[in-house]
Amino acid sequence: MNWWRSYRTQGIDGLADKRNGGNHTLLSAEQRAEVRTLLHAYTPAQLLGPESAVADGQFWSVPDLATVVEQRYHVRYDSLTSYRSLFKECGFSYQRSQKIYRSRSEAQVAEFEEQLEKKCST
Repeated sequence: MNWWRSYRTQGIDGLADKRNGGNHTLLSAEQRAEVRTLLHAYTPAQLLGPESAVADGQFWSVPDLATVVEQRYHVRYDSLTSYRSLFKECGFSYQRSQKIYRSRSEAQVAEFEEQLEKKCST
């Protein structure tokens, strides 16, 4: 109904897209290419040091990307989806982190697996 009303009042010009654009326009194509190069060449720990969101700084996260974009380009996206889209554009995919029990003993795990193999082989 809105399209019909726009057409009736403004003619064909009333059907034109009047959106201003969104967060995707905040970084230029050159800046997005530079972000892609940075993400593939460095870890968060190398670029951010102890400020990285993940404790070891080995893998990129949305907060890490947001920090790099804000520090280098003075751009802050309103939505986390924009950062996820930027990750996708840079060739990164979403990976769910594994749950690792820090209190477990690797020696006990190895011993358990060894016993399990012995039981399965008999």
